[in-house]
Amino acid sequence: MAMSLFVPVLLLAAYVQYGESVRCWTCSSDLNPLCQDPFLVGNTMDSGLFRLENCDATTGATYPYLTSSKSACKKQKKYINGLLVVSRGCTWKRQDDFTNTCPSTSNGPNEVTYSCETCEYDGCNGAATVGKTIALLLAPLGLLLFK
Repeated sequence: MAMSLFVPVLLLAAYVQYGESVRCWTCSSDLNPLCQDPFLVGNTMDSGLFRLENCDATTGATYPYLTSSKSACKKQKKYINGLLVVSRGCTWKRQDDFTNTCPSTSNGPNEVTYSCETCEYDGCNGAATVGKTIALLLAPLGLLLFK
């Protein structure tokens, strides 16, 4: 009997250790004006104004379909009562969803979603990562031009 419990527990432990956990910046510009673009986290990281949230830590309570979902970071821009609000945080997507769009966006009264993007690596919902992505895309082009 003990052996029949040991194997599943061992497999679960291996999955948890090697599972893909993503950490995302969590803030909203209506509560913290520094959450707006440009998002200059490097200057204020030590002050505690921003934090990287482990998205998988709250997955079970928020998204019940764990076997068919994955955590991702999101950056959303909404107009709320005419004011642009930028929010950054965690979201969950289907395992087979490789797009960078949000799975769903809900609008309350007096809210209009302007844009919502997702990404799947630590801290990717900060503005600084966009520059890194562009640099990685342009590097091969630079090599071809200066060959």
